[in-house]
Amino acid sequence: MKRGILVVALLAFAVGYLSISYVVADRLTHAERHPIGRAPQVASATYEDVALRTSDGLTLRGWFFPVRGDRAAILIHGRHSNRAEYQGRLEHIADFLTAQGFSVLLFDLRGHGDSDGERFSLGQFERFDVASAIDFVASRGFTENRIALLGISLGAGTAIQELLLHPKIGALVSDSSYEDAFTEVQEVLPQEGGVPGWFTPGVFLMTRIAFGLDGDQVRPIAVVRAHPERAILFIHCDTDGLIRVHHAEDLRAASANAASALWIAHGCEHAAASDLYPAEYRTRVIAFLESQIPAHAPAASP
Repeated sequence: MKRGILVVALLAFAVGYLSISYVVADRLTHAERHPIGRAPQVASATYEDVALRTSDGLTLRGWFFPVRGDRAAILIHGRHSNRAEYQGRLEHIADFLTAQGFSVLLFDLRGHGDSDGERFSLGQFERFDVASAIDFVASRGFTENRIALLGISLGAGTAIQELLLHPKIGALVSDSSYEDAFTEVQEVLPQEGGVPGWFTPGVFLMTRIAFGLDGDQVRPIAVVRAHPERAILFIHCDTDGLIRVHHAEDLRAASANAASALWIAHGCEHAAASDLYPAEYRTRVIAFLESQIPAHAPAASP
């Protein structure tokens, strides 16, 4: 009798655990969609509305700002955002990059802004979005080793994972990345999902079964370890409550490249280093990009 009651109790717990895990997984894998609804606010003289086609059939919307030169940068926004990023954060970055001689592409990741898609995957599938962005920039005459990636939050984790598809990218700036999906979800599940962190295995199981998303494939820190040839600039805020600062410290420690760098900005919340320290952000990003993709000297006069 007692054994039967125990079995029933365990089954009830399992059903409840998985049911709650499904509800949390469904909610957490949907991004808030914020359509653009305006022209870009970037000082560059010209821009183009562009449509990118991913290898799995989605159409992504973006802006391309061409300038003279052979260097380009692709900026990748965070979750619940779009190509402008909060209060035009990415547009401000595009301003100083175009002034520095980089053509710039801003685009909406799948499930965000004006792009196709319903869910996000912390980079498992967003890396295909970035791949389509790289293909577009390459089609405009830029070689892969003259293209920089700068990602924020979800965009940063995705940019790192893009090395799996484009290991020869010219430069990589990671602003507020997570080291792996499991650690991040476990740490934020109470505040983001309203359940204890021990629901993480159930949430991962449900995202895999119900939505085809495999969080175990999302391990930026493993990608960093596998690419010691790639110097990376890591940026993080010390009071980040969404992605804790240890993620950036662990990622930097995983990079064997002596040219990799870590800037921990003090007193700012998640991904807000560029907001609180705009001049230092600009200086650090430009210095790093110039070290990795130096401007070609003008050809000598005949």
